Amino acid sequence: MKKDIVLFGIQWSGKWTQADLLLKKLPEYRYFEPGNILRALKSNDNILWEHIRDSINEWKMVDDAVVFGVFDIYGHLINPWEYMLVDGFLRTENQLHYFLTQMYIYKRDFVGIYFDFPKERAIERLLARAKKEWREDDNIKSIETRLSLYEKETMPVIEFLKKKGKLIVVDAKWTIEEVFEDMMSKLKEKWLL
Repeated sequence: MKKDIVLFGIQWSGKWTQADLLLKKLPEYRYFEPGNILRALKSNDNILWEHIRDSINEWKMVDDAVVFGVFDIYGHLINPWEYMLVDGFLRTENQLHYFLTQMYIYKRDFVGIYFDFPKERAIERLLARAKKEWREDDNIKSIETRLSLYEKETMPVIEFLKKKGKLIVVDAKWTIEEVFEDMMSKLKEKWLL
């Protein structure tokens, strides 16, 4: 039986690439990635963007209330016959509790997919992106801060879901195709496709 899917993994572990492949193969899934939505708010000078900008500048996560509001809109727009493909949400235990409550209220079920990827390779990829795209937020200090925040805030969420049997672990250090094949195989193994 199909379920909503929540993606986990450190930055540059391949989540976005795998989400794109999943969406091409499974058109009944609808993508939710709050980071892209929140960055889109910067097109105009507004109070939401000021909060987001300040969070980024201080290397903090955006307030949960803001992320919950964006998720509420997404949840309102998704049809009952569609499935969620969530990326960049459930980064904290507070977000996990909120999400579990929403799943209960709407009688939905989900599985998490954790893309296990070496931290050192993620840092290499982020620094390469910084050089290529001239991104100020991809310097070694900000990268290490974000990865440390991931370890502190998100890994407990991943461990909780693993203990509850709600997590599939995929080795993300292989080629795009091999990672996708492994992920699809594990989803089919669990009767989720």
